[in-house]
Amino acid sequence: MRSFTSTRTDSASWRTNRIQNALRAVGERANALLKVTFRLLHNITIDPWKIGLVAKAALVILHTEHRRTA
Repeated sequence: MRSFTSTRTDSASWRTNRIQNALRAVGERANALLKVTFRLLHNITIDPWKIGLVAKAALVILHTEHRRTA
């Protein structure tokens, strides 16, 4: 039985962390790509729930016109 002060993580936790990091990296790259391409997204101040619609529209434009997300 492991103590709570152990700094080692078991293999299931390690795999879970790797998967979460991989998914987060994809999301962060997409966010950075959108912010570089569309300056509007730098200082936008609308409702966080509505920003998703703007980001989705920008991603569609980015994909169809520039083939940068394929």
